[in-house]
Amino acid sequence: MKSKIKEGVILGIIQIVLYSILCINFRAVAQGNYHEAAITDFLIASMNFFVIRKIAQSTDTLHQWIGYVAGSVIGSYLGIYLSIILNN
Repeated sequence: MKSKIKEGVILGIIQIVLYSILCINFRAVAQGNYHEAAITDFLIASMNFFVIRKIAQSTDTLHQWIGYVAGSVIGSYLGIYLSIILNN
């Protein structure tokens, strides 16, 4: 049980970072910031690779799904906030 909680929390943290980067990327693309968009694209692709790999190697995924979804929602809120700060 402890390892499932740890795995869910780790996946949640990864998703928070990933969705924050996605929001920053959206703004960079909308504003035509090529370098910022390219850097965030690289980070998004790299993180997605590891998330997909992590989930694909597991058979019991409920705890992963909870961490994935919760991290995604929190990451969107954080990413919107950060993108406003970075681009003002």
